[in-house]
Formats: sequence, C-alpha cells, structure tokens
Amino acid sequence: MNIAFEAKRFFESGTGFGTYSRTLVGNLAADFPENEYFLYAPDAERNLSIASLAHSAEIERVKSQKAVQVIYPPRRGKIYWKLLGARRSLQENQIDLYHGLAQQIPRSIRLSKIPKILTIHDLIYREHPEFSPEDDLETLDRQLRVACAASDRVIAVSESTKTDLVRFFSIPPEKIQVIYSCCDPRFHEKVSWERKVEVQRRYQLPEKYLLYVGSMAARKNLLVIVKALNEIPVEKRLPLVIIGNETDYSRQIFDYADRTNLTDYLVVPSYVHTNDLPAIYQGAQVFIYMSFYEGFGLPIMEAIASGVPVVVSKTSAMPEAAGPGGALADPRDPAEVASKISEFMWDEAAREGAIKSGFAHVKKFEHLEVSRSLISMYEEVAKKSAI
Repeated sequence: MNIAFEAKRFFESGTGFGTYSRTLVGNLAADFPENEYFLYAPDAERNLSIASLAHSAEIERVKSQKAVQVIYPPRRGKIYWKLLGARRSLQENQIDLYHGLAQQIPRSIRLSKIPKILTIHDLIYREHPEFSPEDDLETLDRQLRVACAASDRVIAVSESTKTDLVRFFSIPPEKIQVIYSCCDPRFHEKVSWERKVEVQRRYQLPEKYLLYVGSMAARKNLLVIVKALNEIPVEKRLPLVIIGNETDYSRQIFDYADRTNLTDYLVVPSYVHTNDLPAIYQGAQVFIYMSFYEGFGLPIMEAIASGVPVVVSKTSAMPEAAGPGGALADPRDPAEVASKISEFMWDEAAREGAIKSGFAHVKKFEHLEVSRSLISMYEEVAKKSAI
C-alpha cells in the first residue's frame, strides 16, 4: 500500500501529537517496510526553525527509513497547493489511503475520493474550556465535526476519548475504533547501570528522585505534585525531577516552592535529549502524572515500560494508561497524592507488585501489536472503498 499522512505535528510538535506521529510512522516503516509511507509536510523552510533539538533527531530517524518519503509544498503557489495541488499529489503518488494524525484533514484532502482515517487524541477544549481561553471553541467544534464526517473511520487513542466523541458529537460508535498509542521501543530496553549513572551526572540528577515528564501547562497540574511533596515528612521526602517546557503557569509552581522551602527539592534540567529519557525514567523511584484531563497520557506508558511505579490522576484516560498496577489519586488532593507516592517509596511489596503488573499491562501497547492493528484497519478501509 501507499499510505499518506498529514504530518504538520510530526515536524512541529516536540511532545503529544508530535511524539504520537513520529512513533506511529517510524514503527509502521520498521514493522511493515513493504508499504510506502508519504509524509505531507508543512512549509519546508519553516521546519528547521520550528523543530527543536529535542526532537529533530527523531524526525531524521523516521525520515531516514527507506520506506518513508517526505512531500513538501512548493515554494511558490502555496494557495494552489492548499486548494488543488496536495490532492493532485495524492493521485500522482498513487496513494491508497490518507491518515490524519492530529485531529484534522486538510480541506484539499477532504475533497479527495481517497479513503481517509482520522486520529482523535482528546477533547480537552470541550471538557475543560478554561484551559483554552484563547481558542474559538465553536470553530474547533466545526473543524472537528467536518474532519470526522469526511473520514471513513475514526481512531480514538483510548476508550475515554471514544466515549467523549460519542457524547459530544454523536458519532456512531461503530465508526470509531480504539487503537492505543504505543511508546518507543527504547523504553522497553533495560538501561545499564553505567549508562544511568552517566546520564544522572550529565544532568546533575540526584541519586534517588521522583519524576514528572510533560509540559508545565496549567492543565497538567504540576503544582499539586509539588504540594504533595510538602505533605511528605522531610526525612522521607525525595527530590522531584521535572522534564518539560516551562510556561506562564511555571511561575505559580516556583513561587509556591519558594514560600514553602521546597526549591531545593525541584530539579529542572534545561534541556534533555530524547535518547536520554529511558535512563532518566529507569532511574526514578516513582513517576507522577496528575493532569486534569488526558486523551491517553503517553508519558505514563513510557514510565510503566521503564519499570517504574506510577501515581496518576483518576480522571479521563489516565486509569486506562496506568492499568491495574497504577495508583490513582484525586488531582485536587495533595494529601492523597502524597499518600500514594509514599506507599510506593516505602512499601516494597506494593512497589514490586506495581512493576510486575505494569510489565504485563504494557504488552498490549507494544509497537508490533499497534502496527498490526493499524495495517489491518488500513486494508479494511481501503478494500471497502474499492468496492
């Protein structure tokens, strides 16, 4: 098959949609190299300025695979490209199916007769509009409805997201298939002790630490984790390593830490290379993720695959991602979060049980299983379209 992908977030997003896109295409190209995979990229000259060092290596790793091709818009005639050019390019490349990886199908592609699949990650703007104050929610609604209507099948990255799609947009459940995200295979590989020590020294990490990976956006609710530290007695408290981009919300976190003498317990490396993340995960005692809402929560899966107990929010898709071994807590209750963290820190039986359950749970998210599900769907949709 010749499969095309809407690849804007593949190139431009360091986390979330970008990680999903790069992992999905990279795994498909590795697991099913007999197909051809075409990435329909954004403006070529913008890629280098937007792609940060943290994920440019991941972009190149996927692009370098023999089965992957990148299709850039022309330097001139971009309006024509958006209206007609991209659609003609699909025909010229004999594309069998188009996959929108990040909740959108471009207008030119929507008008094409080529079968289309759309991935929906989350409906955060619907569930928590307070975190989208600058967005036009009616426009987002309209765009999503149009994209879903134009698609032959919709992928939801969790049962929670599928439920939201049916609840908010009345999309027929039979049109939606849940195919979970998977984390990069590197997180399943055991890192040597020497490698962990080298990475810890390079980023000046403590010997023992708690871990959070994700942006410092308000909806990620990092402040409640810092407040939970304050609930843990000083003699039992561990530092919190924070891997993620700072935002305006970060000021609230650091101000609280200053007021409560917790500043020395927060370790925030300025830049972490993706290749070093497995070692950082595997060096952690507990991973904590207390977001108010997630369509899935890929860092949770990365932590579980790394053999780390997880404490996560009991809302939206996070219980699905954490599985039976994860500890669930109210994202508005620092004391409960602290209690769950402490249990994994000081109860060895609970810790080992969570790790064992996690390894069993994460098997259904391994890349080959996800790739097979995707290819099966692609073939089914393409076959129906040809009839």
